[in-house]
Amino acid sequence: MMDQTRLMPVTRAATARTAAALAAAAGQLATLLLPHQCVLCRQFADTTGLCASCWDGLTPIAAPLCVRCGLPLGHTLAEALCAGCWTKPPPLAAIRACFHYADSARELILHYKHGDGLQLTPLLARLGARLFIELASAQALVIPVPLHRRRYFRRRYNQAAEWARHLCQYTGQGIFAPDMLIRHRPTRSQGGLSRHQRQRNIAGAFAVPPPALPRLDGRPVLMIDDVLTTGATLHEAARRLTDAGSGPVSALVLARVTRLSHA
Repeated sequence: MMDQTRLMPVTRAATARTAAALAAAAGQLATLLLPHQCVLCRQFADTTGLCASCWDGLTPIAAPLCVRCGLPLGHTLAEALCAGCWTKPPPLAAIRACFHYADSARELILHYKHGDGLQLTPLLARLGARLFIELASAQALVIPVPLHRRRYFRRRYNQAAEWARHLCQYTGQGIFAPDMLIRHRPTRSQGGLSRHQRQRNIAGAFAVPPPALPRLDGRPVLMIDDVLTTGATLHEAARRLTDAGSGPVSALVLARVTRLSHA
């Protein structure tokens, strides 16, 4: 008599493969039959993502830019450093941003951050993949800028953490490590604050938990956040990580505020 216990793993595996194949087929059928909608304006889009008009509203940050902080430069320099990095180098090895914080980029981020827009995560992972691959080594710890627990409970998710998780999965690069940095002090929103006020507001807000110290020791870090305005948050977080013994810290953000953001 055949041993039924030997058949069970095979049967379960076959069932799982069949279910996955059916789900994939259903997804392909839905793609063919159902019209795509732009995630921003809900108009027709050729593919899942943005319509042509909203794509045109995205302004990528392109060279020439400061090799340290990633700020767009007005013209190419022999040594590609902005004035700020020349006089006072930031505590990060490199910062890169995908887009200017304007038009479609601003709408995408606000919807993602405050509009319960987790469905945007795969799209945003595709948009950030190229820069992520440039910055993240295979062994880099990918650390999202954390929320304080009070804000996390109100918002129900950390948009930076979800983007970081999907970037690691989509590219196969880096090690997602959201537990390496905590925000142990609540802070008021940085919106509307001056540079000096932002620095005071965020000072001392981050900490590296003691259990994370052995994993952090000497390892390169790539921090992930949504928007860079003055850099106060990233600078403070990077200082805490390097003080705790990390290797070089870099950062990737979806968008940064530039002169174009206010044009």
